[in-house]
Amino acid sequence: MKKLYIILILFTITITQAQEQSEFGLQDAIDYALKHNANIKKAQNNVLKAQKKVWETTAMGFPQIDGTASYQKFIKQPVNLLPARIMNPQAPPDTYIPIKFGTEQNMKWSATLKQLIFSGSYLVGLQSSRTFKKISENAEIKTRQKIKELVVNAYGNAILTDESIKIMQHNVDVVQQNLFEVKQMYQNGLVEETDVEQMQITLSNLENQLDYLKRMKKVAYQMLNFTLGRPVDAPLELIDDIAKLKDDGMQLDLLKKDFNPDKNIDYQIVKNQTKAKELQVKFEKSKALPTIAAFVNYGKNAYNNDFKFFDDTQNWYEQSLFGISINVPIFSSFARSARVRQAKLDLENARNDMTEKLKELQLKYNKARNDYEHSFKNYDIAKANLKLAEKIAKKEQIKYKEGVGNSFQLNQARMQLYQAQQQYLQSIIDIINKKIVLENILGN
Repeated sequence: MKKLYIILILFTITITQAQEQSEFGLQDAIDYALKHNANIKKAQNNVLKAQKKVWETTAMGFPQIDGTASYQKFIKQPVNLLPARIMNPQAPPDTYIPIKFGTEQNMKWSATLKQLIFSGSYLVGLQSSRTFKKISENAEIKTRQKIKELVVNAYGNAILTDESIKIMQHNVDVVQQNLFEVKQMYQNGLVEETDVEQMQITLSNLENQLDYLKRMKKVAYQMLNFTLGRPVDAPLELIDDIAKLKDDGMQLDLLKKDFNPDKNIDYQIVKNQTKAKELQVKFEKSKALPTIAAFVNYGKNAYNNDFKFFDDTQNWYEQSLFGISINVPIFSSFARSARVRQAKLDLENARNDMTEKLKELQLKYNKARNDYEHSFKNYDIAKANLKLAEKIAKKEQIKYKEGVGNSFQLNQARMQLYQAQQQYLQSIIDIINKKIVLENILGN
């Protein structure tokens, strides 16, 4: 019983967690996507990679230790010739004695400590790696902004589909009731058969649109799941409704904020890219400076005709060495100056790009601000038009029932109402879409 009780508790916890993970408000969806979207993970990996690159470059200026070990066995020992007179002064000239020097086998090991003392290229490379890290961090922020915008769009489309289905279902119910009433009026000779047929056409069109919206709902939810980084067919329930999206989207304070390019991620990226070009010029110039390094080597050698190097009787002979190397570039046939010139031209282009980017972002800000402000007016107009369309449709319905109207006018009023309903919903979605674009430009 205790085991069963524990299993039931774990099962309940699992079900609760699954339910929590399937319910999302807009902010919940954004937070989830910023943790689980594949592009976010790749951007974070690139930042980690850049951090390791900084350490890799930094470590080049720290002491480096290399160790080597080798074993050699002569299959045939080399023979050297010595003049015979060395051994026998009476020997005739131009006669030699073949002699083998050394042992058939030898083993040695050594360790070398290297330390870079001065290198202009190293100092500039260190700065460049840090700039590269900043560019990677900028790219991650840019990715996060893009994912946030995609989530808002996908969430808005899903909500739009849900609300459209509700409205369309209501319209279908109304037209079905109207069709029933018109058929009764036709049987009593109050309307023509054309009125019934016209109503049937309207109902068929609405039912077809409703079926299409239901199919699109599945696609919209799958797209949202994909953007969140979830399985596309995972259970998904949207907590926020169209009214909450409207209330959250209407932030008049956002229109009062001035554009500051230093807070814009695109401008920060261009600035860091320009900084990278400046460092490239320094790097090419630094190649004309000398490079100074020091090293210390220590090792042991052993010789024997038999493989007894690990015996206690084996003699090992020490060796040690200290040195300093200086590499001074003298003449490169002007190749170095050509590379410096190329780097300067790249820097000039980067500075021009930064100036153009500032102008472009200012224009984008002006457009985004105007679009966001105009979305409020579109909403007010769409809301007013919806009320008018509902009023007109209601009047035409009454007139038609009383026999002073006709089916054509009623159908026109309904088409106008359906269009007003979609424009109203779209105006709310436009508010949140325009808002996220303006926020990204402002760097919120």
